[in-house]
Amino acid sequence: MISAQEAYYIKKELNEKFEDPLISCDFSIFSLEPFQLLLHVQEDVDELSTETRYGLSRKIRSQLKQLDARVGGVPVKAVYVISAPLISDRSYCVILQ
Repeated sequence: MISAQEAYYIKKELNEKFEDPLISCDFSIFSLEPFQLLLHVQEDVDELSTETRYGLSRKIRSQLKQLDARVGGVPVKAVYVISAPLISDRSYCVILQ
């Protein structure tokens, strides 16, 4: 389980430091248990390809490693970016494990 303070820190740091040359995006907290973020794509684009989502997950994981981010005291080992069409066409769920 992650505390609200830890979750806020991760979200804040990603919003301040995460950059992708292809996509302008921001993050918000979706759930604390299990810890999930929502990634909001700024541009009006069609659904992100599997390849693009995979690239985003690798970049997010790398950024979290630089921040020494932990979920429940354990370093983040895996990041999954999946479509969240019920929320919005430009939102993606980011699952951290």
